[in-house]
Amino acid sequence: MFLTLFALASVAGLVVTPGAAAGDFADEPCTDAGGDIYLSPVAQQGVGYSVRFKLKEYEGCDRFRVTSGSLPPGLTLSSDDGIASGTPTTAGSFTFYITVDYPTCPAPKNASDRRFQINVNPQVLRMFVATNGLPDANLGQAYAPPALATGNGSPSSWSLAGGSLPPGVQLGSNGVISGTPTASGVFSFTVQANGPNNSDTKALSIFVLAPLELQDLKGKKAPTTGLTASSLVNAPLTTGLKAVGGRAPYVFSSTGAIPPGMTLNPSSGTISGTGTVAGTYRSTVTVADQTGAKLSVPFAITVKPLLQFVALKTLPIGRANRFYAARIPVAGKDARTAFFALAGRIPPGLELNETTRRLEGTLLVPGRFRIRVFAFSATGAPISKLFTITVRP
Repeated sequence: MFLTLFALASVAGLVVTPGAAAGDFADEPCTDAGGDIYLSPVAQQGVGYSVRFKLKEYEGCDRFRVTSGSLPPGLTLSSDDGIASGTPTTAGSFTFYITVDYPTCPAPKNASDRRFQINVNPQVLRMFVATNGLPDANLGQAYAPPALATGNGSPSSWSLAGGSLPPGVQLGSNGVISGTPTASGVFSFTVQANGPNNSDTKALSIFVLAPLELQDLKGKKAPTTGLTASSLVNAPLTTGLKAVGGRAPYVFSSTGAIPPGMTLNPSSGTISGTGTVAGTYRSTVTVADQTGAKLSVPFAITVKPLLQFVALKTLPIGRANRFYAARIPVAGKDARTAFFALAGRIPPGLELNETTRRLEGTLLVPGRFRIRVFAFSATGAPISKLFTITVRP
């Protein structure tokens, strides 16, 4: 009889659907709340959520869609596997119908639907450490920054979760940091706020500043009277200052004179280069750190010539009709290899001995004679000086 009815229905073009058990929704993970509503697992506002609306059997061509009502804002339904997922953005109760149908199945099947409800609990605000940084401390001075702070509640206690505070400084259970630092530098650590519902940590650091100080390049404290350095003309020289303490980076500047051919590095404080002009150059070098602290020290650099006449040195007095010998008073790196020339009123009988590089001879006439002596070296420019030779009777 059944076969006959089925055949007649087929001939008439009717669709005969078998029992829809394969398309029925499963009873878990949702629970029957009565009134044709099935409760899904509870969600939390602001917390990731996922639930799968399961079927008792799957055909492989099942398709899921919301046909009435709406999912909680922030959740979306996958049409392929019936998974609703996302992060709920709004608290409340959300009721909706999900329909499963089979548009691509080889054999026609009736659609099935079920009414579901997802309850989204309000977001629980988590306590957090609100302190983002701490002020600098000074070496050897009492340190008392503002107490550590939190948001979304007050902690029951504070503790150190890692790292170390500066020696001499402590963290109290009430979030108060205090003490007198005994070492300079950067000290990094992690604090933890312990609350009734949750705890939170924050990485912080304290910079302990030592007093700003100027030193020479060997690390010796620069005297207040100043520093000196010297070199020869055209010889490379590196000198200058360095800063310690305070807060880097430092900026160096100078007022006064620095030898031509040499420069001050504004970042490191070194003065380097090759002095090209002999002389003594005096300046004041100043360093400033990032806190605005400044220190200054006088600095004198002498660039020595390769050849020079000795200051205040004159030629000796001679006597007529007697032998006279005098060395030309020069000094410097090239003094031993210098050669000379004479001009002006040369005393009769006096001449320049090119071998000994001295003035020699028997003076023939008394009087005062002014001569100009030229000195030459292989590496520098010629120099000259006016001398007076007195010849007594």
